[in-house]
Amino acid sequence: MLNAIRNSLSLTALLTLPAISQAAGFGINTTRLVYPADSNSINVTVRNTESTTPYLVQAGISKVSSHAEPAPFNVIPPLVRLEPGSTHDLRILASGANLPADRESVFYFRASAIPGSKKDESGNSLVRFGVGKSIKLFYRPKGLPGTALDAQKNLQFSRVGQGLKVTNTSPYHVSFAHLSLEGKKLPLDKADAKMIAPFASYVWPLPAAKGTVKWKTIDDHGGDNAFSQKLP
Repeated sequence: MLNAIRNSLSLTALLTLPAISQAAGFGINTTRLVYPADSNSINVTVRNTESTTPYLVQAGISKVSSHAEPAPFNVIPPLVRLEPGSTHDLRILASGANLPADRESVFYFRASAIPGSKKDESGNSLVRFGVGKSIKLFYRPKGLPGTALDAQKNLQFSRVGQGLKVTNTSPYHVSFAHLSLEGKKLPLDKADAKMIAPFASYVWPLPAAKGTVKWKTIDDHGGDNAFSQKLP
């Protein structure tokens, strides 16, 4: 019982830390989730590719990716033992959230895992570090105009006094995988640049924005879509 309590406390602490994108044999079988507003629930699969090590996995939905912050969703079960070489389906349920109906909302599915303890030849317990991962969850209201693919294709790029501006006129979030102007790669290191929110814009400071913009976006299934536009 004491060990279970310690494990639970350790996992709770893990959920407050920045999640690692890839670690050991623990992972999630998708790169993003879409929750249609008219669905009762959606499923996500966690996996353990280790051959001998089990994991104790705790999962939840957060408003932010860097740490756990309450969000209007429940994960069932929130805590599960994941045996070596196995997978487990977790169910995500919206819990009466009063979210905007005219645009997507974004949240983060966070899963943290502690590997089962092992002992050395002397019988002493070895220190094992927890691992974790965070992926985006998009809550998509019913009846939004157009499609997510339309939103990715129809981004509007323009020259402004400060540089290159991108505008998302759609109700969908658009995530970049790559962006360049005249063959020069533009930085996507800021969150507002990496993902353009519905009805939002972002400006890259450039001394002279001209030529052809090429961009790749990430679709609902984690695939890339490529587009281009010549600046007027």
